[in-house]
Amino acid sequence: MGELDGKIALVTGSSRGIGAAIATVMARHGADVVVHCRESIHMAENVVGCVRAVGRRALVIQADVTDREQVQHMVDTITAEWGRIDILVNNVGHAYYYRIDTVEPDEWYRSVDTNLTSQVYCIQAVLPGMVERGGGRIVNVSSISAQRGSPSGDFSYSTCKAGILAMTKTMARQYASQGVIVNAVAPGIIDAGMTDGMSPERRQRAAAATPVGRLGRAEEVGEVVAFLASDRASYVAGQVIAVNGGLYV
Repeated sequence: MGELDGKIALVTGSSRGIGAAIATVMARHGADVVVHCRESIHMAENVVGCVRAVGRRALVIQADVTDREQVQHMVDTITAEWGRIDILVNNVGHAYYYRIDTVEPDEWYRSVDTNLTSQVYCIQAVLPGMVERGGGRIVNVSSISAQRGSPSGDFSYSTCKAGILAMTKTMARQYASQGVIVNAVAPGIIDAGMTDGMSPERRQRAAAATPVGRLGRAEEVGEVVAFLASDRASYVAGQVIAVNGGLYV
């Protein structure tokens, strides 16, 4: 028996990278998983195969989570198909590398919509059902950049990711008494997607700068998310779990 047996989880941005690992790990722990993507249906199908390989149900949903109507349609479709959503993992995000001295208004709003507003829309769509049922888990994926700032000067990304932390804490205060437990994870440098453009030398420097001496694995983030979604974390609310190998302490 897995600790997430019988639970239905929606993991946004789960066709690749950290999101794909979260979806797969949660399935290993017993959850049925909705694999969300915006465009990469074929990549999402690969994740579906991993979920089904461990004996869990999987469903692919395509939606632009910066569009409120599409988000609501996504949640309505899942509810019609599977009855409910027990766990929301807000994983969608993108680093645009916009600096405060050069960012244009349309660039700023693009980053806000992708990294923060999308999470708001997803929460708004699943929250009524969770409250009505008297329980649910929401795990918001932030970043080490929210805690220490961006070394590259990526003002927009780090600011949005910091907003996620404030949202998480505020929601935890408001909804924990109704059984909806909200937490966040703040990954460090994870060897999945975000490191694809790194040169071998830069990867080596990043690993050397991390106290544990290596880059993180996406599955390690997934295990923390699965814990926060489980009953073992029933007394953990409004917390930010840093999965960064000691890079920021």
